[in-house]
Amino acid sequence: MSKKLTSALIVYFDAIALTLFERVSPTIAKTFELDKSLKIAGLYIHPKVYACRVLLITLLSGIISLIVVGILVMVLQFALLVKLLLLLTPVISCIIAFAIGLIYPSLSAFFRKLYVESELPFFSVYVTTMVKGGLTVEKCLERVSRLKLFKYMRREASEILRLVKMFGADPLSAIEKVAYDHPSTKFRDLMLGYVTTLRSGGDVSHYLEVKTKELLDSRSADVKAVIERLTAFMELYIILGVVVLITVFTFYAAGGAMSITGGPRFSSIADLSMPILYVNIVLPALSAIILILVHVTLPKTELPIRSPYYTLLISIPFAVLAMASVIVIGGSLHIFKGVLRPWDVVVLVISLGVGLLTVSIPPSLVYTLESRGTRGVSKSLAEFLRDLSEVRKTGLSPEKCIVTLSQRSYGNLTTIVKRAATAISMGITLDKALARSMRRLRDWFIAIVFRFLVDSVLYGGGSPEIIEALAIFAQGLSDSEIELRRSLRAYVLLPYFGIIMISSAPLIIVWQLTMSAGLRTQPEMLTGIIATLSIGALINSYITGIVAGKLSRMVLAAGFTHSIIAVLLTLTVLMITMSMIGFI
Repeated sequence: MSKKLTSALIVYFDAIALTLFERVSPTIAKTFELDKSLKIAGLYIHPKVYACRVLLITLLSGIISLIVVGILVMVLQFALLVKLLLLLTPVISCIIAFAIGLIYPSLSAFFRKLYVESELPFFSVYVTTMVKGGLTVEKCLERVSRLKLFKYMRREASEILRLVKMFGADPLSAIEKVAYDHPSTKFRDLMLGYVTTLRSGGDVSHYLEVKTKELLDSRSADVKAVIERLTAFMELYIILGVVVLITVFTFYAAGGAMSITGGPRFSSIADLSMPILYVNIVLPALSAIILILVHVTLPKTELPIRSPYYTLLISIPFAVLAMASVIVIGGSLHIFKGVLRPWDVVVLVISLGVGLLTVSIPPSLVYTLESRGTRGVSKSLAEFLRDLSEVRKTGLSPEKCIVTLSQRSYGNLTTIVKRAATAISMGITLDKALARSMRRLRDWFIAIVFRFLVDSVLYGGGSPEIIEALAIFAQGLSDSEIELRRSLRAYVLLPYFGIIMISSAPLIIVWQLTMSAGLRTQPEMLTGIIATLSIGALINSYITGIVAGKLSRMVLAAGFTHSIIAVLLTLTVLMITMSMIGFI
């Protein structure tokens, strides 16, 4: 019902947009080449309709912002200059909405290219293995369109099948059409090369083997490029998050120290609005941007793990309760009345730290339970496939080979092999046996390789040559995965360096500048700026821990464990620093 309602609303929205802007839309579509950009992005909407939709959204954003600004100007008392600046808000909102509407197809095309290329080596391995078993590429595409493990290639395969089944195109023409308009040059070269090879009567199997090896080599080069980009992101984070932070707080700490020691003459210098803005808005936004850049840069080959995020939502009320309990136990309820003493700052910092820990520990435990048993499995998987190929040469069936190999040790993979062997011995098919053995395993690489193995047996007979080819390709994919993870671990320590600097340096600067004035300052005079710096340090350490977790395991949920470490480290550094400067 919700999908029908959404579709109906979109139809009505487009009808209104066409009624208002039908005359202008052809000019907009032609000027900004929407036809080409929508086709490359894979968005099935007419350029004129899309132009009308963008114009209507622009108009609505301007009207809404104008109403909001009008209410603010009438209700609140602003200076004349501020009112004039607020009147520009509707114009700015219209420009932003229009620009986003025009950029959206290009962004969609970029992400389409990025996501498809992350799965393309695995798709090429799958197709090559199946073709060796006697299947055509068209049959492989039908199979891929039903495989949930291929999240992005499934869409491309479905588009090819849509052209064949709904519009009557022949398979080669459909492949050619989808590939020709695709933003990924690698996907385009692979599919158009296949079409050319087949039409010219060439060896399709040999062509796919060569292209697969090229894609695997290209993946190794892409890993190095990913590492270089991540290095640049981390260096940018250290520069903006640490160096610029210390520079900003040097100036404002100097102003605060002059206000404290110099009396009323310097009272205007001690304005804390900029430090609060930088610590609580700029730095979290910077960390979030770095996190998004890291997420976009890393390959998208992970199974979705949602249970830690559900656990996070459940933990939020308990975190609020834990924070309130710490404040009550610490006897600092008067902070809500604006009274802030040195001890209250300590209680406030500890309560925030306890809240962040409370909200992070449950999802961290859930993620640890779901991801356990995956360390080192990728390396053992290639070894298992090689042994399977050798045992298969003796004439045993693939099922009997797995039962035989269950007696050997393959590290963490041994448990999966033994479960599969037990299920096979009970008469369960190979497909269901492997599915049962991997039910609790949340590793995309292992799942996709075992899927290849099952399909090579079901559709290709599981000959020793096919399994050996799969083992060779799996080794190449495993090496690139291991190299990427090993290289990423080297950058996990950089965020922790930033955490230590952000937690300690600004407080030390305040203390040194205050002492340099030659006067003994009472701790009560520093409560405002110390509280601001400490709370900001805790918030940033939490986000930085998420970034470190994303770098270490390429999964956002892994950041909860690193956030726990980051918060504990920040609390320790803050307490030591406050004690060192004589604040507590």
